[in-house]
Amino acid sequence: MFEFNQLQSFDVHNSYRLRLMIEQSDRETAWEKAQYHSNPISRYNADLNGACLKAFLNWLSEWLEGELLLQPSVWKHQDIDSIWEVVNGTAIKIGETRLVLIPSDEGELEELSVPQEWVDIPTWAADYYLAVQVNLDGDDDEYWMEVWGFTTHRQLKNEGRYSAGNYTYSLPIEELTESLTVMQITLGLNLQEEVPLLPSLSEVQPEKLLEIFSDLSVYSPRLKVPFYQWAAFLANDEFRQRLYERRLKPLVREKNLVERAKNYLQCGWEIFEEMIESLETLEPNLVYAIAGSERYRNGYSSKPKIPKLIELLQDSRNKGNQWRAAELLGHVELGNAEAIAALTHLLQTTQDDTLRRQAAVSLGKIDPKNSAVGVRIGKIIELKIRLDMVRIVLVVTLLPEESDRINVHLWVCPARSQTLPPNLELIVLYKDGKVFWQEKADTATDNLQYEFRAVLDDYFQVKVAWQGVNVTEDFTI
Repeated sequence: MFEFNQLQSFDVHNSYRLRLMIEQSDRETAWEKAQYHSNPISRYNADLNGACLKAFLNWLSEWLEGELLLQPSVWKHQDIDSIWEVVNGTAIKIGETRLVLIPSDEGELEELSVPQEWVDIPTWAADYYLAVQVNLDGDDDEYWMEVWGFTTHRQLKNEGRYSAGNYTYSLPIEELTESLTVMQITLGLNLQEEVPLLPSLSEVQPEKLLEIFSDLSVYSPRLKVPFYQWAAFLANDEFRQRLYERRLKPLVREKNLVERAKNYLQCGWEIFEEMIESLETLEPNLVYAIAGSERYRNGYSSKPKIPKLIELLQDSRNKGNQWRAAELLGHVELGNAEAIAALTHLLQTTQDDTLRRQAAVSLGKIDPKNSAVGVRIGKIIELKIRLDMVRIVLVVTLLPEESDRINVHLWVCPARSQTLPPNLELIVLYKDGKVFWQEKADTATDNLQYEFRAVLDDYFQVKVAWQGVNVTEDFTI
C-alpha cells in the first residue's frame, strides 16, 4: 500500500491537507489542450482538471514507486476530453480502486459537489471522491492544488444531498474525512452502494439524442433530458466520442479572427497594445482614446478584483467605466470563467459599438479559441516629404457578426502630436482600386474613423495620403 501518512504539511491549521505546486509548464499545457472544447465552460473545466491531474498523478506516482501492481493510471485516458466536454471530474485507477478528483477554484470550499454521472453510472462509480481546491490565478506565478478531504461512494449515496436540478450529490466540507491516511487504511474494502443498471436505448434514440446534445448554444447538454437517458448515452464510449467530435467540429473547421490575424503579424502589423508600448513617446490623445490613459500611468501593478470589474461592466450608466472594465478584463488569467462570461454577456447585450469592439478584443486575450473574439492590430505609417516626416498610427479592429460577416473599424491618429496634419486623407478602396469611402482631416482633426461590414475573404485596401505621399495597406478578411 502507498504511504499517505507521509503527507507534507503546508498549513499548521490544516495539517492533514495535501497541497501540491503546479508547474508553470504543466499549467500552460493544460490550458493549450483545453482549447479543444466547444465553449468557455467546458474549456475552463478541462483546464482545471488537466492542471490538477498532472500535479496529483506526479505526486501519487512517487509514493507508489516500487509498487509495480499499484501504479496509478487515468481512467478513459484516451478519450478523457470527451468526458471533460460535459462533466467535471477525473477518475484515477489504482489496482481495483478508483478515485475521482473533483476540482474547484472557489476560494473557500463549502461543499463537495459530485456530478451524478460519477455516482449512478455503474461503470463510472468510484470508491473515493476527493474535493480539490485549485489556484490558477497565477499571483507571482504560483499555481497549486489542495485536497480538502474525501468521501466514499456509500457516504455520498446515503448522506449526500441530491439535486435533481443539476444532477449532483453534495456533502458539506466539514463532513468529509480530511486525512488521506484514513483512505489508505480502508483501501480494498467494499465502500460502494449498489446502483441499478442503466436503461437500454432503442435503435433510433442515440441519433435523436446526438442531435439534441450537439446544439452548441447549450453549454450543459447533460441537463436537456432525464438523467438516466443521458447516462445511458454517455456511458457508451462510441456515442460519447461522437458527441465530442460533433461539438468540436465547427471550431476545427473555422479559423477565428485571432488566428486569421496571425497572417498580418507576419507582415509588419502588431497587436495594438504591443505597438503602443514600443513607441518612444506617447501622445495623451492616442493613449486615452484607444488604450486608456490611467493604464499607462499606473500599469497593472494593482489589479482590480474581477468581481469589481464585472460590477463596473454591468453599470450601463457610465460608458467610460464599462469600457475600462472591459479592457482590464482582457488582462486576467487565461480561461477565467467569470471574466469570459461577463464579456460574452456584454457582447450579446450592448448596443454600443465601441463597447462591443473592446469586449470582443478582451475576450480574444483570455479565450482565444472562442468564435466570438475580435482582434485589434496596429501599424506605424511614416509619410516622408523631403526633410519632414509625419508618423501616423493606423488601427484596425475586426469583430465577428452574424453568419460570415465581419465588422471592420479603421482608426487613424497622430503618434506624437495633438492633431492630424491638415489635409491628411484616409481612403478605403475596392479591389479594382475604386474609392468607396474617403475623408480628409482639417486643422483641428485629432482622428479619422470609418466603420463598415465585410464578409470572410473580402479584399480591400486602406490608403493614408498626405501632400502627394501615400502608403497603401492590403487586407483580406
